[in-house]
Amino acid sequence: MSEIAPRLKIDSVDFFRVRLERKEPFVIATGASRGATNVIVRIRSGDLEGIGAAAPNSVTGETAESIERFLAAVGGRLLRVDASDVALMHELMDRWAPGNPAAASGVDLAAHDLAGKARGLPVCQLLGSCRESIETSMTIGIADPESTARKSIASVQAGFKALKIKIGLDLDGDLKRVEAVRDAVGPGVKLRVDCNQGFDREGAKRLVKALAPLSLEFVEQPVPAGDWTSLREVTEMSPIPIMADESVKTMDDLLRLVRGRYANMFNLKLSKCGGIYPAAGMTKLCEAAEIKVQVGCMAECQAAIAGGLHLALSQRAVAYADLDSHFSFENDPTRAVEFRAGRLHPRKGPGLGVEFVTPP
Repeated sequence: MSEIAPRLKIDSVDFFRVRLERKEPFVIATGASRGATNVIVRIRSGDLEGIGAAAPNSVTGETAESIERFLAAVGGRLLRVDASDVALMHELMDRWAPGNPAAASGVDLAAHDLAGKARGLPVCQLLGSCRESIETSMTIGIADPESTARKSIASVQAGFKALKIKIGLDLDGDLKRVEAVRDAVGPGVKLRVDCNQGFDREGAKRLVKALAPLSLEFVEQPVPAGDWTSLREVTEMSPIPIMADESVKTMDDLLRLVRGRYANMFNLKLSKCGGIYPAAGMTKLCEAAEIKVQVGCMAECQAAIAGGLHLALSQRAVAYADLDSHFSFENDPTRAVEFRAGRLHPRKGPGLGVEFVTPP
């Protein structure tokens, strides 16, 4: 929907950078990190303030610097625009500075937060709630089998009922690690694996055949994002559902993937597609096509995770959530979600429920 609140003329758009430090190094097929940077976005209208966050990432190619350049260029031009008309805001951002989905997502989240506060409603209710909470997986980075199993057990003890195991560096080693996790946590814990584009076509085929006995829910992005032919071949022969992630960034990507049956399901992330507004449209398409969706995340603080959560709570096509990046940071400056018994809940209050741990 485009009009989600009373008219909210934008008085100011400002932003600042935050550095998030990980509790321990995080390794995936495409690299390792000890921290992440987010850019906090604030939109003001009268006495109200909307808060969002943008996450630089390698998938869209955006950096903290490019996001700040986008916000500096676009922010001033959005003054006096009606923040309740999110469709118009996206139209303008796409016209003025196309190709910046993570940056646009930060503005989108702040606008939704502002609209929710103006209406006195949580964002998920503005969008049409269909659930009050959602189960999230905990992601386990690449390590040796013993460490992976140990971290998996600790996550289950912390309340997680679903785990996503990162793989994609070494097929034989990956299989040993997934087997070690399954043995460690038993059959009652849901397991998923994420390859982060780590295999070629033949390696991916070997992988899914070998993983078949381990009762996995799905295998995420086994081949490079641009190799759609291999993605479809693996999907067609796999005994495990295949989820596309890096292959789907835009509505055009999604339409092509759905029409060509390139994957069984899709991982939608606000930072890839530009925020709640475009992501909601993509989930509606998947609902019509009877395709399951996961709402995922990049390396994001809770202010951004909240956007994914409110989307997930409002869209019937969403069957899975992987909204866990905030658990890995020791200095998240925002609070916006609550974790209980394996499920994420929004904080009570209007908008996205974001508050700062310490004043910015």
